[in-house]
Amino acid sequence: MQGSVKSQVKRALPAYIILLLLVLIASILSDRFRTINNFANIFLQASPLAIASIGQAIILISGGIDLSLGSVVSLSTVIMATLSTVIGSVPAFIIVILTGLAVGALNGFGAAKLKIPTLIITLSVSAIIRGISLLIMNRPGGRISPSLLVLTHTFGPISVSGIISICCYSIIFYVMHYSRTGRYWYALGDNSLHARQSGLAVDRLTVMAYMASSFFAALAGFILSIRIFSGDPIIGDSYSMDSIAASVVGGILLTGGIGTVIGAFAGAMLLSMINNVLNMLGVFAYYQYIIKSLILIIALVVFQLRRGRKK
Repeated sequence: MQGSVKSQVKRALPAYIILLLLVLIASILSDRFRTINNFANIFLQASPLAIASIGQAIILISGGIDLSLGSVVSLSTVIMATLSTVIGSVPAFIIVILTGLAVGALNGFGAAKLKIPTLIITLSVSAIIRGISLLIMNRPGGRISPSLLVLTHTFGPISVSGIISICCYSIIFYVMHYSRTGRYWYALGDNSLHARQSGLAVDRLTVMAYMASSFFAALAGFILSIRIFSGDPIIGDSYSMDSIAASVVGGILLTGGIGTVIGAFAGAMLLSMINNVLNMLGVFAYYQYIIKSLILIIALVVFQLRRGRKK
């Protein structure tokens, strides 16, 4: 398995090289960019997307896609803003996580047992979750318990939430490459029919993958609610696309079975850093969406060409 791990990690290297080049170029162009405060701000902004991208990476590697991820992020911020000052931070956090797991179980059941295409089931569940979020809170508002602001504290260039995201990536990297479940997810993404014929519990693995995705989406929403100190029923709308973009830029193929979760971390940091640089340059927010979409398209083309050459 060691050789396989190395080959998967190599696919993430281009994203880290591009990330390093972007840091060097931006540091040369702007004195404000290379300050410790700015790097701390980048980590703080990137943490929710980085955490959400863990779940999307697991799904993509196992051969699926999760378009409900962004709605789970939004619902999590709404729950925290509604309940954290009423029942306490810990009970509200538990409700957020349990809600995320329930959404993941619903996605997994629809995909595994009902044989609904993952694109359709997750898109449908996304619409339902978004409707629930808007019913609870039809506009941004609410308030987060002040005790949770400790997660926004920084240690040099990195925040507490950034440390949490790095810890999550370290754990999932080990799970994906050195545990039986992780290897089974790779097998599932490589060829689900062969995985089933080999005796793997494909349905259970699918449900577990979607529950993992929604768990990290809920955790990302929890972190995001603390950063914005409120709830927002639509703030996570871009997270589904951004998490896919982060994963693909990080070397994970949409066809499944290839890539590593740490590539998604580089992709998430790269997208967040691009946002940071564009904001410094005064680029309008709508143009940022266009630029990020173009990055996703270019990444897809590049990796598809590389894959074709290897054949």
